[in-house]
Amino acid sequence: MGRSKIVDESAALDRAMRLFWHQGYANTSIKQLLTEMDMLNGSFYHSFKDKKTVFLKSLQHYNEEVTSKRQAALASHDNFSLGIRALFAEIFRTLASKNEPNGCLIVNSMEDEVLRIEELKEFLNESFDLFIQFLTDRAQRSIDMELTSNDLPARQLAFIIATYIQGLFRVSNININIKQLKSQTDDFLSALKL
Repeated sequence: MGRSKIVDESAALDRAMRLFWHQGYANTSIKQLLTEMDMLNGSFYHSFKDKKTVFLKSLQHYNEEVTSKRQAALASHDNFSLGIRALFAEIFRTLASKNEPNGCLIVNSMEDEVLRIEELKEFLNESFDLFIQFLTDRAQRSIDMELTSNDLPARQLAFIIATYIQGLFRVSNININIKQLKSQTDDFLSALKL
């Protein structure tokens, strides 16, 4: 009878998430996952079935652990201008951390190999749509409360900000000059009257 290894699946998933976040889906092998997650083959296949499944669960874990903190920062203020600046402060906190990979797991995952897998593509599309809707709802609420004065409709404002955030994450993968990125972001938000 083969030996079994007791695994804390939550901790293993957190380690897998960080590996995918750092290396990407295509550059991460099952062998690397087994090592990083400290799992035996049998435990891995019993718990996660395959690389695609552990990646999907890693994306879900990322949303629960990282994206939720960013959304909470935005939701901490009724005034969208203050909320969006709090969201960026949380993003920059993550980017400045030596314990976190650069960029964003969701944004980094929008690559050809991942997008060819329908289930993963659907998850990423849904995650993006939910983020746009969350931004839209927060902006519209602030506009309705007359806390935000902007010439753009809330949904268009949300798309512009989401596009900027994606670009910021891409740039942060190669340029981690936080001071410069913060200054650029402040200029961007000021241009949007935020």
